[in-house]
Amino acid sequence: MTIESQSSSVLFWKLATFYAAYFLAFGIYMPYWPLWLDSIGLNPIEIGWILAGTFWIKVIVQPAVTQFVDKKGQTRFLTTTLMFLSCVGFCFIAGVDTFWPVLIIGIATAACYQPVLPVMESVVLRHTNKTGLDYGKIRLWGSVTFIIGTTAAGWLIAQTSMSNFIWILISAMTLVAISCAIAPNQEVKEEGSIQKLKPWTIIVTKPFIIFIVSAGLIQISHSVLYGFGTLHWRNLGHSETTIGLFWSIGVLAEIALFALAGKFKERIGPLTLLTAAALASVIRWLLLAMLENHVALFLTQILHCFTFGAAHLGAMTFLSKTIPNDVFATGQGIYYTLVGGVFSGCMLPVAGFLFTSMAGNAFYFMAILSAFALGGLYLLSRCSYQNLENEH
Repeated sequence: MTIESQSSSVLFWKLATFYAAYFLAFGIYMPYWPLWLDSIGLNPIEIGWILAGTFWIKVIVQPAVTQFVDKKGQTRFLTTTLMFLSCVGFCFIAGVDTFWPVLIIGIATAACYQPVLPVMESVVLRHTNKTGLDYGKIRLWGSVTFIIGTTAAGWLIAQTSMSNFIWILISAMTLVAISCAIAPNQEVKEEGSIQKLKPWTIIVTKPFIIFIVSAGLIQISHSVLYGFGTLHWRNLGHSETTIGLFWSIGVLAEIALFALAGKFKERIGPLTLLTAAALASVIRWLLLAMLENHVALFLTQILHCFTFGAAHLGAMTFLSKTIPNDVFATGQGIYYTLVGGVFSGCMLPVAGFLFTSMAGNAFYFMAILSAFALGGLYLLSRCSYQNLENEH
């Protein structure tokens, strides 16, 4: 093995370790955070507001942090510190059990962990573009550990009690902080003509706006699932262990997609990936609204490889093709702020209301959102977005 290949291998595992740690924590957080909130006596509408608040804070913190990264770098120190503060925040949350304290501390804690993923995505994509490493094969390690986190946390909670959830999550977030400490820094170029311009004027174009709306509709169509899927399945009579398997099978399919997509994503292109995601979303939400049998639900969850996996690869490929390198972290921040912040922050309280009023039938509304995404992607196909990278 040459020195260059050794260096690439070390870089690969440093980047993969971040995804492994981050999505281990996310695999614990996403399915069981709503259940923990329910266990301390909060109702679905209150849970929806707490989930929305932790998304809305992105609107403030992500643009600020990512613009700082484009100018100063220091990603290793910054992300490590933010994850350490996140652990402290959840320690405080463990000691409260009413709506307002959980909401306030939860939002303050989210302000720390929410910017970490877009910053690290920028680091990973810059290094993979420079070295030729396969992004999908790096990212799939996050999917592997998501399954481990979801399954293991479900088993531990079933064997002990829901009160242990917070401490399991804090342990995983500590691993994220360690992975950030060993990750490479983002390189910062000397300030040039692009840096002197306002990043928004470079990034926000007509194709970018259509892309954000379309990708955002696919993302928020997951709101009922992410916010209340676990509660819905529990109401249907499925155990925590079975629910953990529901989450895990989708991510197994996602792993397969990430492993194979590197060979084909350039040939397929971001629009095809996003269109496949929107179409699969329509089908998935219609099925989840109608099905109750655990085998049928298990099989339906395989569509997650498209509704999330293809959507994520399509979005990352689109951003890589259309945003100049000098403001790439800012572009990532705008994407995560709008799609994961504004869109999701608006939708989660609505999802809470829909689930309270309609239970599983709320998934029908998610199918409608996915159908609108298909229309947006058709409009995007009419734009010459491929030329954007040449315009700057």
